[in-house]
Amino acid sequence: MKYFLIIFFSLLLTTLNSEDFKELIITGTDLTKTKTFDLGNNNNFSSFTANGSWTDNYGNYGFNRCMGIINKNPNNVDLYFMCEMEDKNGYKIWLISKRNSETQSSGVGSYEIVNATIPKKELFIGKKCTYAVKYLRDTNFNKSKCKISKELSKVFEKMGSGD
Repeated sequence: MKYFLIIFFSLLLTTLNSEDFKELIITGTDLTKTKTFDLGNNNNFSSFTANGSWTDNYGNYGFNRCMGIINKNPNNVDLYFMCEMEDKNGYKIWLISKRNSETQSSGVGSYEIVNATIPKKELFIGKKCTYAVKYLRDTNFNKSKCKISKELSKVFEKMGSGD
């Protein structure tokens, strides 16, 4: 009985906790331009810009632009970049991302929201999100997920509807 109660309350708390959060899912495509220094021995240092568009699961959409650096050696690839996203209402979100992976052509990373002009931006700034990216030539296809509060979810619902 003791174990049953522990399991029951653990499941109840997990369920209640999960209902307090929603998910923001952003899907995008970017055209990437890269300039590279070949350092020899399969080492490269590059800067890049990316421009593209995105949609989210609340019906919002917009453009984004990113710039960053890539440090590539035989063992791994380090990426560090910043993006500015602008939606159909003119609201902007800025994020910084760091990714370390074995390959540049695809990977999983995380980013942090560093500033925004959206309503109730204090609920979004500092939020950490995860993303996955895959490249085909100079185009990347990406998807990100952020856990957000119900209150922030309502903000994104209004932004998506254009209200």
